[in-house]
Amino acid sequence: SKMGFAGTVNGGFFEAPEWVDKTKTPGTTSQANAYCPSGWWKGYFLLKHIFLSPNLVWLVMAIFMYFLFPYDLEAAKSWSTEWIKARLIINSVVTFGYYGFWEVVLYVLNFSKRKFLPGHVASPSRVFHNIWYCGLGVIQWTVWEAIFLHLYATGRLPFIADADAFATPSNALRTLAWTFIVPVWREFHFYFAHRFIHIRVLYKYVHSLHHRNVDIAPFSGLCMHPIEHMYYFSSVAPSLYFFMSPFHMLWNGLHLLISPAASHSGWEDHWQSDQFHYLHHSKFECNYGTSGLPLDRIFGTFRDKIGESGTYKGQWSSKLADPQVKTLGLAGIIPKWQDCVYFAFTGSLFAAFMLAVVNGYASRRDAVFGGLCVAVGPVVFGSILRIVDRDRLSALWPFHREAVVGSLGLHMLVSTAVTAVPVFHLASAALGGQSAYCAIWGC
Repeated sequence: SKMGFAGTVNGGFFEAPEWVDKTKTPGTTSQANAYCPSGWWKGYFLLKHIFLSPNLVWLVMAIFMYFLFPYDLEAAKSWSTEWIKARLIINSVVTFGYYGFWEVVLYVLNFSKRKFLPGHVASPSRVFHNIWYCGLGVIQWTVWEAIFLHLYATGRLPFIADADAFATPSNALRTLAWTFIVPVWREFHFYFAHRFIHIRVLYKYVHSLHHRNVDIAPFSGLCMHPIEHMYYFSSVAPSLYFFMSPFHMLWNGLHLLISPAASHSGWEDHWQSDQFHYLHHSKFECNYGTSGLPLDRIFGTFRDKIGESGTYKGQWSSKLADPQVKTLGLAGIIPKWQDCVYFAFTGSLFAAFMLAVVNGYASRRDAVFGGLCVAVGPVVFGSILRIVDRDRLSALWPFHREAVVGSLGLHMLVSTAVTAVPVFHLASAALGGQSAYCAIWGC
């Protein structure tokens, strides 16, 4: 759909997208014609995805963060709570300040008027639930960031120094190109990572926590199980494999942290309002990606509006939806025994990993084993727990009818490559193994 400078509509931040018919109930205007129309790809080459998009605001924020709060690579040569705590404070202030802004202007000051589910406001227990898991996401991103900084500082992951960013034509091209590519990569990664965590074994114990929010609000955007955070943050993968600036890592990370806020608002008429993703929370098994790339249309999972859809071809059925995702009150927050077991596994896995990292480098073999445990352990443990739990649905639900040599196989291959593989490479490097960049390009 058409947007103005920095993603505004008619010069304002609290207007519905131009394709919305305001005579209809919020969410019932079909998005079919606005979703990646003919020639949609040209906008990326014209950099509309930067200058005519919310990405411009986030990019400016990233630039300010990078230069106002520069990375201390000298301190990052060794593990210390001081420099890591400083990064945590910065990330927390920016993230909670941004999410809090949208919570206040929408739910306290009522700047928007067209709510997808009129009259519903999340309970205090629900808001606390979302803020808690949002906070866990900030903590985990800070850990990812700290690992990158340590790898940079110790010379185990080459990078473009600030002084060299525009020193040569090739570095200038890399610096600019990756700055513009990061948001596009984020959209591509989000689709495949999102499909990955909808496979039954991960949805049941991991992603269902995010889907407790059926009528979404800003803090629900980063409200995820820690395992989901892990696969979500794997979007920073390019910085593991290519010669890039630490700025690109920060830019990718900031995008991951704050972009879900307004897109999970629950309202139709404001900057970055997102009917596309609201429908995903409403129906669960549709619109896995974003409205920027036509991947859901290609694979038949695009739903265009609330109510009867003429576009959706997936397997969703209200009869098969988990009851827990329909619960909005306190009962939907209290975990079941299966969730407690999986959380215990998650906490143990992360604690063991962090202890191994700070206590010194392991052998290369142990680093590989540790990386595998972190990257695929959640899937293996969830598969075992699902058998003990006697889950009634297929292990591949809701994609069980797709061909293994076809759509399902393609999604599993790409999804694993963009989620579990980067997690493995970062975790094994943190444990003392060779970085993926050095293994591929040499150091």
